[in-house]
Amino acid sequence: MIYDIEYYTMCHEKIDELIYFVINENHLHHREVLKAEDINSVRQILCAEEKQYLNSHIFISMSNDVICGSIRIFQKTATQILPIEKIFNINIEDFADAGTPIYHIGRFAVSKGADKRGFHIFKTLMALALQVAQQGQGGIVFAECDVKLLRTIRLLGIEAEAIGTPIHYLGSETIPIQLPWAGYQSFLNRNRDLLRNELGIFWQ
Repeated sequence: MIYDIEYYTMCHEKIDELIYFVINENHLHHREVLKAEDINSVRQILCAEEKQYLNSHIFISMSNDVICGSIRIFQKTATQILPIEKIFNINIEDFADAGTPIYHIGRFAVSKGADKRGFHIFKTLMALALQVAQQGQGGIVFAECDVKLLRTIRLLGIEAEAIGTPIHYLGSETIPIQLPWAGYQSFLNRNRDLLRNELGIFWQ
């Protein structure tokens, strides 16, 4: 079990490391075995996709200089297509009023065995990401997550609504969800202490 956790914002130049961590943890959690060439192919696709989001905020947790958690959020611009739109063929404009800020959360992963103190890493990373969305008054957040993660999000008191049919993606059954602005305010209000963590800049 890991206790000495530090939190960082990750520079965009380190996206390759982010994707490597996320892919590895996803397949460890879901016990899916992939060939090395398949992993490399997925990594290249996700890295290319992620490097389009220069307006993103990436938060990671580390222990003993090793990444043990990650999450990424960005506000959608007019020219950007969100992963949820491509994967599920969803038009998210159908779920947001005109002028509503739209955010996307992704690349969420926590190392197996690292987060057994009341989901502390999970809650901290989620609070850091949702605080970014909160700054856009009335902002709605979209994400893709598996069934277990959706259940955990709801247990934390975050209102999450499935908006499409699940598909198999990155090693698990994945569901498109939305988090309305009002649906994550109570979570942030209850967890303001988590946002007091001093954030370093991850650049090694």
